[in-house]
Amino acid sequence: MTRINTNVASLRGLRSVERANSLLNTSLQRLSTGVQINSGKDDPAGLIASETLKSQIVAIETSIKNSNRANNVIATADSALGEISGLLNQIRGLVQEGLNTGALSQTEIDANQLQIDSALSAINRISANATFGGDKLIDGSKSFTTQLTTANSAKISEFQIDEAVFGSSSTILVDATITTAAEKGSLVYTGGDLTQETTVEIAGSVGSQVLFFGSSSTYENIRDAINAATDVTGVEATFVDDAGTAAATAGTVTLAATGAAATAGTATFTSAGNENDLSFTAATAGAFSGTNAVSVVFSLNADTNDASSVSVTGNEITISLENDTNAASVAVASDIEALFNANTNATALASISLPDDSGTTGSGVVSGGLTNATLNNGTENFDTNNDIVITNDTSGLLTGTNIPSVAFSLQSDSNDGTSVSVSGSAITVALAVDATQTDTSSVQASDVIAAINSNTSAAALVTASNASGNDGSGVFNYTSAAQTINGTDASSGSTAALTLTSQNFGSAEFVEVNVLAGSFDTYDSTGTSAVQISRDSGTDVVANINGQVAQGTGLKASVSSANLVASLTFNAVNNVAAETAQITITGGGSLFQIGQEVSAAGQLGMGIEAINTARLGGISGKIYELGSGRGKSLNDVGPNVTGADLVNIIDESINRVSNLRGRLGAVQKNVIETNITSLGVALENISAARSEIIDTDFAAETAQLTKSQILSQAAISVLQIANNNPQQVLTLLG
Repeated sequence: MTRINTNVASLRGLRSVERANSLLNTSLQRLSTGVQINSGKDDPAGLIASETLKSQIVAIETSIKNSNRANNVIATADSALGEISGLLNQIRGLVQEGLNTGALSQTEIDANQLQIDSALSAINRISANATFGGDKLIDGSKSFTTQLTTANSAKISEFQIDEAVFGSSSTILVDATITTAAEKGSLVYTGGDLTQETTVEIAGSVGSQVLFFGSSSTYENIRDAINAATDVTGVEATFVDDAGTAAATAGTVTLAATGAAATAGTATFTSAGNENDLSFTAATAGAFSGTNAVSVVFSLNADTNDASSVSVTGNEITISLENDTNAASVAVASDIEALFNANTNATALASISLPDDSGTTGSGVVSGGLTNATLNNGTENFDTNNDIVITNDTSGLLTGTNIPSVAFSLQSDSNDGTSVSVSGSAITVALAVDATQTDTSSVQASDVIAAINSNTSAAALVTASNASGNDGSGVFNYTSAAQTINGTDASSGSTAALTLTSQNFGSAEFVEVNVLAGSFDTYDSTGTSAVQISRDSGTDVVANINGQVAQGTGLKASVSSANLVASLTFNAVNNVAAETAQITITGGGSLFQIGQEVSAAGQLGMGIEAINTARLGGISGKIYELGSGRGKSLNDVGPNVTGADLVNIIDESINRVSNLRGRLGAVQKNVIETNITSLGVALENISAARSEIIDTDFAAETAQLTKSQILSQAAISVLQIANNNPQQVLTLLG
């Protein structure tokens, strides 16, 4: 090489040294940090993938931590519930022992009751003090808050929201609709009174009982015997529609008074000529007399200089007319109308108008010789509160002259009051009339009732009273034909249908009749299409909740989905197809973020209802009632409170706690623990995938390091040689 300004070989050597040193530095960094990607330039795509996986790993690790925390919260609640369950079982034993009154003294029973009181207090204390991280767990603080209308509340006996996840919604609507009503187990017996000795076994969901009937046992005997064993069998007996033993009834009629609403009295004053008549109408409707009647008086002013005027004294309206020197009226009808309307005392008593007498302008002069008139020709109220009910004093179906009748008429003389007369079983009521209205009654319904009931002969036959919703203040204007009043005889028990039904609804309920001796045929229904059967089971309610088919158990409908676990129980009277009930969940509950996704898919919303003596129990009552002075203690057991009542309350309380513990346990085992396991497996796999991308392979990297070291050393040696080559030019100059 004979050029010295540019040493190309040196430049190549320098580039090789820099590249070798870069590779060496990269290997040293990877070996010192343990990761392959220390900056974005190391592997841009790998960096993006590793950071995505890292975010997922952080979410999984946090979800596992949250799941463990949720597990601890539920375990704490379960521990408290376990103690309460133990106390309930202790109470169960104390009640069972306390009912052994034949072997225990009153002192021992009192001691048992004292222990029951202490156990009840302990339950409330545990409920109030079971906390985790400062949050109470089983006092109701963790339950969901709900809203329901009065109408919906009347349709359901109870409801429970176990789990609910709101997601992006602020409320959750629980909308239940019955598609098929639940049924009780039911058998029908139509054989009437027995004619031979009969032995039957009555069985139900509670148990069975053998009943022995004599050859003369009546329908009522059969019904009463079955009902006496209801606590043992769970089967009840009733006559269909109670027709089998209906008592005789007394005849009754409702007399609806005729007529219309009250009208106001009017009077018209006519003057000679046109456009000068005046008409007055009383402000108050009804017929009035004496000082109560409104009157209108016309007069001429004594002084011709005085203008027309209107004055009122009591119920008398005086109209003074302006006149001329000849004592003739000069008052115009329209001016009188204006003066009258301007006087508030006058308008309080009546109204004035211009009748149509060939015109309505009122421009004519009102005569000064008009006769005074009283506005007393209105009519009383014949529209409301004037109906009367007449009831026969004798029950049963009567015949002939024994049937009472009531007839009404009007008195011919307005001076005669209302009177009642009786001839045999015929009652006649003559109604008083007003002097101005001799064609209509003027007697209030309450006075007519009093007149009938105060007449000894009439009261022996019938009793009069106000119709439902009437107070007797209206005028009784009834003049229709006489009304006969007859009842019905008692219906015959021999033709009734006796229905045997289970106490409760649902597929677990049944009625079974096994005939051991004699004849006792039962059917699935009444009528000609009835089929003879000996056993019938009930059916569960079929309902939809939020569009999903619910699980029915008796009258209870339950739904379980990813976002909602809830149940509600319809009242028996609302157990009909197409009946609906709605509950709105507005908040509350405990939200556990146990999944990777911050959405409903990764959340668990759980409600823990209050567990205390006021809430524990069921349809039989609440557990607090077993305390002293609460109505169902050991000392209250007697004719009105049975030992079974106490035991049922305790069993319902134990079941409630057990069901809650089971639900919490199911969430722990099937949701949280499986979630922790699956998240752990996911964490392993995702961590392994990220490790493949970002972690340093020390075997491969140390080999690369050795290679880089050798290349670096070789490049430096070559660079040294290349730098020395230009010196050879000096030999050409020497």
